[in-house]
Amino acid sequence: REKFLEKAWEWKEQSGGNITRQIRRLGSSVDWSRERFTMDDGLSEAVKEAFVRLHEDGLIYRGKRLV
Repeated sequence: REKFLEKAWEWKEQSGGNITRQIRRLGSSVDWSRERFTMDDGLSEAVKEAFVRLHEDGLIYRGKRLV
């Protein structure tokens, strides 16, 4: 888990800005001052809860292939 988290934050540092720039170029009107990363403190718990709920509802599942 620690290695995964390390890689996730490394990816965010390398690619996070690119994603934000692309969204801005598309003209999205969002409150950029409230931008968050799913692994930010406090937010990752909400993300885990949402994924568990979606899994329990059968809306996401683990399979052999990534779709």
